[in-house]
Amino acid sequence: MGNKTQASYRFKIVICGDWAVGKSSLVRRFSTGIFTHDYLTTLAVNLVIKEVNLGGVHVTLALWDTGGQERFQYLRQKYYQGADGVVFAFDLTRLESFQHIGERWLPEVNRAIEGYTPTVWGTKSDLSDQRAVKTSVGEELAGSIEASFYETSALNGQNVETAFHELARLVLEKSVSDS
Repeated sequence: MGNKTQASYRFKIVICGDWAVGKSSLVRRFSTGIFTHDYLTTLAVNLVIKEVNLGGVHVTLALWDTGGQERFQYLRQKYYQGADGVVFAFDLTRLESFQHIGERWLPEVNRAIEGYTPTVWGTKSDLSDQRAVKTSVGEELAGSIEASFYETSALNGQNVETAFHELARLVLEKSVSDS
């Protein structure tokens, strides 16, 4: 019996956005399938490794969950370096967290790296009665930076797996086409 060699890739994905938008909860939901109500502030960065299979291609994702507090700005600049994909996360119930994507997060990431695959995720979609950002507004921002847009919920899992897999697929396609 012959051994088939399966293609294998490793990508660095950075998740950024304001504090308490749910970045760590998204990473935890994707990596373990679990949601917890315990909230612990990410101090600078948390790194999680998750392996996925994309149509027979083995992909290892290094998920860099960055602390959203202003005091970590200098450190984040270092963490962005080498990122293949970036998740710009905002809380659908907090308008200012959405506004900070364009005002703070995009400029910060763009100063540190280029050529990455961006994606925009509105979090806490399960809190529809508290919504402050319309879907069309999120889609408009994503379109302006040629990014995909997802509304996600770490609580019920809505679009979490789909969004991470789609980002991994886009980064893989870019990597293959660039080589």
